[in-house]
Amino acid sequence: MSDIKINFCIDNSDSDSFESGWDIEGGLSITINGLILTKRMDDPNDDGFRGDFVFFNLKGWLHSVPKLCFGERCEVELIDSQEIFLFAPKDDFTYFKYFIGGMGSVFDVGTGKSIRIEEINKRYPNHEDGTPIKTEELVLEIIRLSELFIESLGPKIEDKSDVISFKQALDDAWEAYESYVKRSTQN
Repeated sequence: MSDIKINFCIDNSDSDSFESGWDIEGGLSITINGLILTKRMDDPNDDGFRGDFVFFNLKGWLHSVPKLCFGERCEVELIDSQEIFLFAPKDDFTYFKYFIGGMGSVFDVGTGKSIRIEEINKRYPNHEDGTPIKTEELVLEIIRLSELFIESLGPKIEDKSDVISFKQALDDAWEAYESYVKRSTQN
């Protein structure tokens, strides 16, 4: 059994309310057996949180759960970015990878130089095919964090249609997980 932990941070957590899910800024991090998969290995000040509009990034992870439970590969792209969370199921595992998509170079603010995207991606502790995580454990952790997220922030979101759609994605994730477990026990 893996020790998997997914966390979120809210950059503007001091807000009394949010007009919609788009107003919640922050990121997600994923840790397995003490290794933060979303943290740059060469930057001790990197907290490992990746994202921008955390409400929609986490909702994207929720939408990936039914796909994972049926063995489908999926990518959750960050809004306004080339950053991607990749989930690639195989047998009882899902291979997770965080990377910058595309080709070419980007300007690295930290060094003040242009750096190739391939080199940036080497800064993260990704195995070539991704880091293997038990699919059942990954799905349960996504669901657990999503429940915590919507319980703590849902009341602060004024646009209740965002809350309703998030909760629907959560219900769909639970349903897919229960179906996954049922199929697994029948085999």
